[in-house]
Amino acid sequence: MSDYDNAIFRLATAQEAELEDYMGEDGLLYCGSCRQPKEAYFAEGKTLFGRDRHPRECDCQRKRREMLEAADREQKHREEVERLKRKGFTDPAMREWTFGNDNGKCPQMHKAYSYVEQWEQISTGNYGLILWGNVGTGKSYFAGCIANALMEKEVSVCMTNFALILNDLAASYKDRNEYISRLCSFPLLILDDFGMACTSFESAL
Repeated sequence: MSDYDNAIFRLATAQEAELEDYMGEDGLLYCGSCRQPKEAYFAEGKTLFGRDRHPRECDCQRKRREMLEAADREQKHREEVERLKRKGFTDPAMREWTFGNDNGKCPQMHKAYSYVEQWEQISTGNYGLILWGNVGTGKSYFAGCIANALMEKEVSVCMTNFALILNDLAASYKDRNEYISRLCSFPLLILDDFGMACTSFESAL
């Protein structure tokens, strides 16, 4: 029997015993902590490699496995959120524009919560928001809260401003179409200070 076959044999037919484990009256190995069997007989008296039993998860093993799987999922989730924030924010300070850091002074913040909560319907219907108001009223922070919350749900968002877009387009003429296509590929594109950019553009005409 090859090393590979030996490994499969041990995996399929053996259960590693721990210090407090014991043999039950049914001849199976039991966990010394949860008192659940760590083995089970094959159905209908069948055997595999000459053995009549196979490994079975006891409650302790199942809980350990579920904890490891949950930790692995959380790590992958955090890595994906970090990737989305590196890709989606043009200013690192935007990472701090979250519902958790909100000072409660914006009376319309509940609408930002609602936008995030209803994202599935909003994205399907292609609904957007236009934020307007005087300087310092919290429009950018409002939009940043939406962006951060959606990224935490692993939704790809780009938050930038019109001036940066114009600078990028001016810097690379040949890649303009690719650049615009990339912006359009985001499920949500947030253009900060759009009105100010349009006013400056009109003034230049």
